[in-house]
Amino acid sequence: MTQAIAWQPLLPLWAIAAGGFLALATLLLAAARASTLRDIGALLMRTAAAAAFIGLLMNPQFRVAEESPLNDVAIILTDRTASQSLDGREAAAEATAARVKADIEALGDVDVVEVDATGADETRLGAALAQALGATPRGRLSAAFIITDGLTRDEISASTLPEETALHVIFTGRPDEIDRKLTLVEAPRYGIVNQPAEVSFRVEDIAVDGARAAADGRNVEVVLRVDGEEIVRQPVPVGAEVRFAAPLARPGETIVELEAASLNGELSTRNNSAVLRIEAIRDRLRTLLISGEPHAGERVWRNLLKSDPAIDLVHFTILRPAEKQASDGVLDQRELALIEFPYDELFIEKLSEFDLVIFDRYTYRGVLNAFHFENIARYVERGGAVLVSAGPEFSGPLSLAARRNFSYILPVTPIGEEAQGPYRPQVTENGARHPVVANLPDAERWGRWLRTQPTAQRSGRVLMADAEERPLLVLDRVGEGRVGALLSDHVWLWARGFDGGGPHAELLRRIAHWLMKEPELEEERLILEERAGALIVSRRTLAETAGATELTLPDGSLRSLEMSPTGPGAYVARIEDAPRGIYRARADGLFAVGEVGLAAPPEFADAAMDRRALTEAALATGGGAFTLRDGAGAQVDAPGVRRVAARAASRAAATWAGLPERNATRIEAVTLAPVAPPIVWLALIAAAVIGAWALESRGRRQT
Repeated sequence: MTQAIAWQPLLPLWAIAAGGFLALATLLLAAARASTLRDIGALLMRTAAAAAFIGLLMNPQFRVAEESPLNDVAIILTDRTASQSLDGREAAAEATAARVKADIEALGDVDVVEVDATGADETRLGAALAQALGATPRGRLSAAFIITDGLTRDEISASTLPEETALHVIFTGRPDEIDRKLTLVEAPRYGIVNQPAEVSFRVEDIAVDGARAAADGRNVEVVLRVDGEEIVRQPVPVGAEVRFAAPLARPGETIVELEAASLNGELSTRNNSAVLRIEAIRDRLRTLLISGEPHAGERVWRNLLKSDPAIDLVHFTILRPAEKQASDGVLDQRELALIEFPYDELFIEKLSEFDLVIFDRYTYRGVLNAFHFENIARYVERGGAVLVSAGPEFSGPLSLAARRNFSYILPVTPIGEEAQGPYRPQVTENGARHPVVANLPDAERWGRWLRTQPTAQRSGRVLMADAEERPLLVLDRVGEGRVGALLSDHVWLWARGFDGGGPHAELLRRIAHWLMKEPELEEERLILEERAGALIVSRRTLAETAGATELTLPDGSLRSLEMSPTGPGAYVARIEDAPRGIYRARADGLFAVGEVGLAAPPEFADAAMDRRALTEAALATGGGAFTLRDGAGAQVDAPGVRRVAARAASRAAATWAGLPERNATRIEAVTLAPVAPPIVWLALIAAAVIGAWALESRGRRQT
């Protein structure tokens, strides 16, 4: 039971304050005129009357509260994140949490609130503690116990707790822990094809509290893999930054893996490796377009290639043959064109600088000789790309197919004159599985073309055909390069919207980009990706079926996945609730890497126990920091629990943790009684006024 004075004013406080100010001013004037003892006595009487009047208006009450004591509250925050699964920490944390809870409950006047900090990628003890504090009355909070390895990614400070609350931290690691860590120091995400990317890394051995173990000239063996193939295996010094150049031989994603040999007795090998994905892009895609004669489709090619900001286009149209000089009397061949055609420069000196050469309705006119065509063929075999967009000239004697030193790289051979008549281009069975023409929009509503060039297929794959199944689009690989043949010059009808038109821009773009080896159009591809916690393994192939995919799980175990068809040439396998980490897949010579969660989760980046930050916070509250296990890994007894005074200077010792007494109470009932009834206040006022009047009257009679 507690007693106190409470005020219940009869008038607003501003009115009472105004009245008090007027009374004070009046009394001060009277005091200035007082000259005798009777005047002073009368002034005191008037002051007593004013004070009694204000007391009446303030209406003081005796407040009596009946209270019942409340139990204090102790929070037990247990770290159950992924790093606690290492080296027996989880078992030690569970046993300690149970022991501390039992000791607190044995006191009888403390309630226990248990909180878990969970997370697969990182530990956030500060957020978990803040959530528990928000649900706990701060006036009852006695202490907070945190059982952890100290590897939190946010901060905990003493200022987040009430002043009388103690913070105790119990660490689950061993004092002699050590862990090896491979860190990428310089890791570019993008690079230029055929220009090596500079990568640097460091291998360190980390002890408890962030201490770096002395290198002492030691070396550790590191393996470098590129796209799943081992490139080099060599020792590197511990603690030193090591640099190397990653080769980027092709456009698309290059996967660089680094793996350091494990350290005897280390906590985890998950941070001994690192995966770096480098997207290799061409600086510019250089395309050479050679048109044999002006025609309606020439502008379609030019507009398409010029509209792509990633393409540098060089375009020439050959209007007249060289031998025509003598017949018309022209002496200088340069006068036959707006600019001189630099055939030696283009097809001998700088041919290798182009990513794609397009012959658009080209007819042999003697401008290019046999050596030029031989050089173009070698250019393809060494990794270049050529597309022949054919018209009626393809079946004539001046056709590119008639040049023996060039025609052998073409996938088709003409077998007759051009075929006239309307037809709708059709996607073949191979085309339905090939990313160049698969899923082109509105295939059932494509407009008609009016001409094609009958050919016999020599090699490659036919992706599009006419109504009589004659090839329209054939793609092939020659050596390290690629060739294509588009056997109709009427694709421009789609661009003009004839008979409803068609996806001419998308078709031509895909053809050009496949020839230039853009990775998203590769017909054989293996992809790993995460969707809502599941690992999706996707396979694209031109084969009739897809064999099993060999999957390496984050723990190093192997798993064979049967692929299920989802469409022509498309297969998929799904692993629900896949464990977090890095996955590697192989199938028919293909390789892919994928991650579920973070590839290198912070939870395992630094695995050794770190006591520094939490120990500082605990000591700032007067609490203690305890280590559960000794160097051999054996568990040491958890600290005992005892009650201490709220303002105790020491709230912990080597073997015990204190619970400050908060002495919080709950008010059950409150009663109010006036300090004095109104009649008493009125009597005091009347007595004081009469006394003042009597003193003043006597003084006037004497004068």
